[in-house]
Parts: sequence; C-alpha cells; structure tokens
Amino acid sequence: MKLAHIVGNRPQFIKLSLLQGALAARGGSESLIVHTGQHFHDNMSSIFFREFGIPPPDHQLHINTLPHGEMIGRMLIDLDMVLALEKPDGVIVYGDTNTTLSGALAAKKRGIPLIHVEAGIRTGQENMPEESNRYLSDRMATLNFTCTSLGLDNLLKEGAHKDRVCNSGDLMLDAALRFKDRALAASTLVREIFRDEKTPFVLATIHRAENSDDPVVLGRILRALEVIDDRMPVVFPMHPKTAVMIAQHRLPGNFRVVPALGYFDMLALVQSCRYVITDSGGLSRESFFFRKPSLVIMETPFWPEILQHGPSLRADADTEDIVMKFERLDKGGKDFEPGIFGDGKAGERISERIVSSEW
Repeated sequence: MKLAHIVGNRPQFIKLSLLQGALAARGGSESLIVHTGQHFHDNMSSIFFREFGIPPPDHQLHINTLPHGEMIGRMLIDLDMVLALEKPDGVIVYGDTNTTLSGALAAKKRGIPLIHVEAGIRTGQENMPEESNRYLSDRMATLNFTCTSLGLDNLLKEGAHKDRVCNSGDLMLDAALRFKDRALAASTLVREIFRDEKTPFVLATIHRAENSDDPVVLGRILRALEVIDDRMPVVFPMHPKTAVMIAQHRLPGNFRVVPALGYFDMLALVQSCRYVITDSGGLSRESFFFRKPSLVIMETPFWPEILQHGPSLRADADTEDIVMKFERLDKGGKDFEPGIFGDGKAGERISERIVSSEW
C-alpha cells in the first residue's frame, strides 16, 4: 500500500513524523512525502525534517505567499500532477490549512481514498479560512480521525457514517510525551534567556490572521504583553509573518523576543514556563498537556476542550481584556482533566486502522 502524506506547515511535519513512524513499525505500507512549501523558512520547515529525522520530501512544490484562492489553485494543479504520476493507494492530509484542502480536493478528483487526521474541529465561524478547509476535507474523507470525543460528536451530528470516523487521540500528544525529556536535555534556550532557570515566565505566540494581519489589533495584543512583562517576564518566539507586520508598523515589543523556534526549543519552553498566551492551536494544546494555564486570544478557540477541562481562559484581542484575563488565570478552581486528548497512542491507532482498511 502506497500512502501519500501531503504536508506544508510545521504542525503537519510533526504529525507526519509520528504517523510515518507508526506505519513503518506496523509494516504493509510505503510512505511518500509531498511538501507544498506553504511554510518555507528554515525555522518553519527544514529544521523540523532535521529534528525528527524525516526523509527529504519526494516532491517539493514551493508554493507559498499567495492569496488563499490562488494558493489553493496552484497547489491543486501541482498535486494533481503528483498523484497522477505516483498513483498512491491513499492520501493522508493533516489539520486545516490550504495544503489540507488542496490535498483533499486532489485526492477526491482522482478517486483516491482520503484520510483526514485531526478532523471534526468546529468553531461555527464560517468566515474563518480554517473552518471551511476542515469542513470540506472532513466531508470528502474516506476516513476521519479526531483528536477528542468532541470532534467525533461533531462529525456524527453532521451525518458522518460511524464506520468512517474514529477518535484516535492526538498525534501532538504522542509527540509531546515522546520528546519531552529529549527537549529539556537538548535545549539551552531557558538558560540563555534567564540566568536562573527557575525564573517564572510567560510564553507567548501570536500569528493567526485575525490577530496579526491588522496592525491595530496586533498592537493591542503587544501592548498587553508589555504590561504583563512588567509583572512577569514574557518570552515571545516570533512568527516570520508577525515579525514583518511589527517592523512595517513599528509596533511595540518591549519584552524578550526570539526568532521562530524548532519543535524541541518550543517544547522545552512550554515545559519550563508558568503561563502561556497564544492564538496557536498547537501551543494551546501543549500547554494543556503540560498543565500550564493558558490564555487563548481567539474569538472562538479551535479547542474548547482546554477551556472546559482546565484552568485556561479565552480573551478578546484587546489590551484590557488580555491583562484582566491573565490576572485571573488558574484562579477559577479548575484542574486539568486527563485523557481529553487520548493516551499518547494515536499513531498506533491510526496506522492500524489505515493498514487494515478495505477501501
């Protein structure tokens, strides 16, 4: 069985490494890697292939920095040519990016069975690009694997057949548990930032379009981080897109800024920090995995589970609201409920289901 993994951004590279490894351990399949190029900076792409020992992509499309419609169109054309050439028995897509939707459409048009990993997420915000990407990919998929029971419930309520959906647990939890000790041993970043490694600090990231594309909105968030930094140091790994916006508009940033980081440095930081402030679905989950109260700056978070089952909060992209909610973190009496994202064996479940499936 030849399986084509279509990936394009850093969380997808991490999930790819876990699932590809699980499939190789099980046997009975061959993995083909197609990288669309959606993330292309070294610290957003190549470093993940090096850190995880992922083989170089079999096909590299170099498609990036385009408007949504043009990007999806270009990807669809090139992916269709790759699938026509390689003739895989199945296509695997991850998450909710333009790469995900393009891969799903290409597979569907070629009549190739489609597997969607990290399915079933719903925010109800139809104007959010990720919402349409994940919804359409779910509808086209032959098999959908969800990270939580909520994702499974969402798909069943929408009419998905029970034989086409599975709550596998989260590959990101698999990765966090597997690599947490290695990350702490390998990363020197906390020691480089603070003389005392026990210094409490806030880990913050902002990159989502709703927060970073408008300089006024981004400025409000950054001003809140400056206020919080006066109370507890803020460490801010900066996404390249956010860096461009800050430089162009001379936005505030009087806290500890570092470049976008590889997975192991980020995993070390989230384990070492006291709190997390983010609009990242990946980092918000990792904060939950390591029992770090988080503040999610999104109108509708992708993962309501972390708010329902832990002491984390949602905040508007507003200076006062962010500061106020930060002061309330972990004071609500909630504790982190285990098992929400599985048991760290998602890769095994997904690989077993794929290899044993009869299309």
